[in-house]
Amino acid sequence: MTRAFPIALVAVLVACGGSPDLDGPLVGRIPDALDALAAEVGADDPDLFEVVADTTGVTLVLAESEIENDSGDVVGTFATPYRWEGGELTRVGEVSPAAGSVFRASAISIDPGRVFERIRDELDDPEITDLVIQGGPDGSVVIDASIVNDRGGRLLVLLGADGTILGVQAA
Repeated sequence: MTRAFPIALVAVLVACGGSPDLDGPLVGRIPDALDALAAEVGADDPDLFEVVADTTGVTLVLAESEIENDSGDVVGTFATPYRWEGGELTRVGEVSPAAGSVFRASAISIDPGRVFERIRDELDDPEITDLVIQGGPDGSVVIDASIVNDRGGRLLVLLGADGTILGVQAA
């Protein structure tokens, strides 16, 4: 069964046309990874700790609550890492206790054709190694990209969903 998930991200991908992933992180493949995860865990809009698009695939860290007894007591939050690569989703690690901000998959709304546009305009031939989406306040998301240069320098660039550069720091 194929779902249009998340709708905002899919609409942006269709509007952009073509593949924005020719040189850099596979941001345009995030919807496929989210669909595969949703199907795997049986949730239409899974809770996540993190989504990382790199040059070979997408890593998703699922946030789950563990219920201990029949009364429904929640005993903690756990993280389960998955990797989507080459069209296949696999669990890549053990379930472990976790803490941090959680967001719903539907909170992700990135224009993959434009998210790196300003970085590429500002820097000469940047090597963008990944794009990381993490939970922010009240279910929002925080987006950053890692950039390396041929001398070993590394920048962390905080981005808006449309590619607006919100901040830069040495990493």
